[in-house]
Amino acid sequence: MTPTHDVSVCGTYILDIVGFPVSEIPPGGSRLFIEEIRLAVAGTAGGAVVPCARLGLKALAVGAVGSDEKADWLLNAMVSEGIDISVMERLTDCQTSATILPIRPDGSRPVLHARAAAARLRISPETQERALKAKIVHFGGVGSLPNMDGPPTVEFLKAAKAAGCITTLDLIQARPEVVDLAVPLMPYVDFFLPSIEETSAMVGSDDPETCARFFIEKGVGGCAISLGENGSFVMTRDGRQFSMPAFQVAVRDTSGCGDAYSGGFIAGLARDWDIEDCARLATATASIVATGLGSGANLKSFEDTVEMMKSLPVRQSRA
Repeated sequence: MTPTHDVSVCGTYILDIVGFPVSEIPPGGSRLFIEEIRLAVAGTAGGAVVPCARLGLKALAVGAVGSDEKADWLLNAMVSEGIDISVMERLTDCQTSATILPIRPDGSRPVLHARAAAARLRISPETQERALKAKIVHFGGVGSLPNMDGPPTVEFLKAAKAAGCITTLDLIQARPEVVDLAVPLMPYVDFFLPSIEETSAMVGSDDPETCARFFIEKGVGGCAISLGENGSFVMTRDGRQFSMPAFQVAVRDTSGCGDAYSGGFIAGLARDWDIEDCARLATATASIVATGLGSGANLKSFEDTVEMMKSLPVRQSRA
């Protein structure tokens, strides 16, 4: 079968409303002036699909939005990026999932989130058939998709492998109990792309090698764990392992960086790159996004990102 898309990006699609800088919430009805407010396509799927598209991939968005003005904006924004939204489900009498992110001056942020439509996503057989016609299937949002978590996601990824797809997986703010949802997926996942905070919550260790080995032993083909300012750690079932340092950039906002890492990694896989080059492209993609505000910020093109990958200085790790 000739793939119809380079990647199907399945899972949580969220509208982020991002403000910077927010050092305090003004009391009562008073007002505080900030520099910038931005809307962004976000979520563990949405925050990856935009980088995939900007890095030159033909991408299919698979998720759910509501019947409100937030859905109009999200769908229009993805169309403007060249993303195929033909199987995005639009739920009636439901809000679109959205998050308010007041970004602190140091780039960190609290999260105010309305789960809404994403929590009702259930990929239909017809949508699954379309999604599995891609070279790569990325599933993002395990632990936040109650209608998909558990056996439905197992069966979806199992079908993706049976169809010959490369499969990638990500979580969102994993809690200790999410390990029970993630472990059954591992035999059907080629590359697991979590953060160290997520793996630590599930495995009980801050050591990326220990965390990666845990999931390798559960059946995953490879594990690329984002380490924030310390880059990432990659281990594969065939015995490869390495650390990929972060690039030195002026960080403005870290929201969406993990999803951007996934998008960059997928863009390398789609081009049949060596796994180390995939991790380097992923790191450059995340580093560029960290210099702006919100998911996908400042990311321009595949060519620009490769140039940055070759020219950005490497950050000295504190780990």
